[in-house]
Amino acid sequence: MYRIHTYTAAEAGLLVNSYLLETADGVVLIDANLLLSDVRALAARIAALHKPLLGVFVTHAHPDHFNGLPLLAGDDVPVYAAHDVADTIARIADAKRAQWQPVYGDEWPDRHRVPDQRLSTGDTVELGGLRFRLHAVGAAESHADSYLTLDDRAFIGDLAFHGTHPYTADGHTDRWLTALDALTEELDGATLYPGHGAPGDAGMLAEQRRYLMMYRATIGRLAAGAPALTDAQREELTAVMTRFLPGAPLTWMIGLGADAVAAEIAA
Repeated sequence: MYRIHTYTAAEAGLLVNSYLLETADGVVLIDANLLLSDVRALAARIAALHKPLLGVFVTHAHPDHFNGLPLLAGDDVPVYAAHDVADTIARIADAKRAQWQPVYGDEWPDRHRVPDQRLSTGDTVELGGLRFRLHAVGAAESHADSYLTLDDRAFIGDLAFHGTHPYTADGHTDRWLTALDALTEELDGATLYPGHGAPGDAGMLAEQRRYLMMYRATIGRLAAGAPALTDAQREELTAVMTRFLPGAPLTWMIGLGADAVAAEIAA
């Protein structure tokens, strides 16, 4: 038996979810949050369970899922990730810090940790009596994505954003759509736990696919073959997608990924 506890950051921390799976023997953490204030709150949540942290999984190579690792996982706590997720974190973490620490200041960690337990698709890990299976996806929402299955549950990272505008700035939306097509069949009947938003069924994969199709179609129309959008075109894109997903948070993500997707389509 196990219980799932969810820690969700405020909007400043991108509303990112970290999942704590509590068993009789300890706690397993899936994804490590972004900003230090949230990471400290997450650490306190773990401490309040009065059980050891047995291991951490990182679903993909974005800082809102790996930034908290140095604070949360001591040297004796194994950190698991797909090979390409670990390699990508090693490659991008310093650049991400240089990009975002001026924006977030002291909230951004001064160091990072690369997952040391590297997994291939289909590999299983047993922690606290729970048997996790890793499924590597490759480039999709990020440069390297994966998801974990446990019984009839799937922890899908950012393969689908549930009720928020997604991050598209890595420019792999075509591959992301291909991944969603495969996942819709693979995860049919499972309860999905996304990196942003509430748990749900595989319908969230179809919703994410519709969003990406609209996003790409609008950028394609506005850019007309150019590898970037003008400021006015970016504003129009934001207006279109805000109407498409009314009331959803993280609207600034819409314009952030526009040029990357325009370049992707142009290529």
